Amino acid sequence: MKPVIKQLLFSELPKISRGRGIINHLIASKQIGAVNIHSGITFLPPNMSVPDHSHNTEEQVTILKGTLKIILNGDQEIICKSYDSTFISSNVRHELINESEEEVHAIIIYGSADVTRTFTETGETVEVGSRKDNFAGKR
Repeated sequence: MKPVIKQLLFSELPKISRGRGIINHLIASKQIGAVNIHSGITFLPPNMSVPDHSHNTEEQVTILKGTLKIILNGDQEIICKSYDSTFISSNVRHELINESEEEVHAIIIYGSADVTRTFTETGETVEVGSRKDNFAGKR
């Protein structure tokens, strides 16, 4: 495999709107040659949430700014503040909630470049970053 080294300037990262004002700034993905990770920085507006879902791979979430509540499997609640991290195994349901008046910035890293999201409410599975990976209209 040919080595890939890229400088990824934040101002030049692709921005993906997820609906509800949630924006993902894509870092590492298949598009730049990543094989074993998919990562990005997500901006979550005040009083907004990412609906309950799970992934086919492991996930690390690190809070860069703000406070985020994460509900695991519908009943375990954890609070993460700036620089706190979580590690979530594959197929664990989780919901990300910003209950504050401050925007949350979180870096999210998945353990594969082939990441899917399964929405708990509908059972629909989509590729992370695809047009169908949208939170508008979901609870």
